Amino acid sequence: MAKVVTNIVIVLLVLILFSFLGAVSFPGLPAINSSLDAFVRAFLLLLIPGIIMGVMGHFLGKGIRGIKNSFEALGLTYVSAFLLGAILALLSLLNFAYSVHVNFNWIGTTWYAQVFTIFIIGASMMLAFLV
Repeated sequence: MAKVVTNIVIVLLVLILFSFLGAVSFPGLPAINSSLDAFVRAFLLLLIPGIIMGVMGHFLGKGIRGIKNSFEALGLTYVSAFLLGAILALLSLLNFAYSVHVNFNWIGTTWYAQVFTIFIIGASMMLAFLV
């Protein structure tokens, strides 16, 4: 249980780091002149996607570490990294109110930049679950 909580905290820190870099944004944060209650509620609702991503990444990482063949584990690592980033991208495309929104034009406007952005975000989160 402690490892899952640690991984969730790492995922949230990675998402905050990416928000400073401009790759993701947190649209559910209230204005600066809002009440403290609004900030607490918005922060707790922002934790829900982090918890979901943390639990999914924990299960994916546990499955990858259980595979004995290194080639299969490497392939599953890349697929899992893309899967975690794709879930965040799907949440931003469906415009969920309190989820993290991915900036698809973070790297550039070419056709592969969006896919590469999704992969970079997912790979950095998967690093927390495989180390």
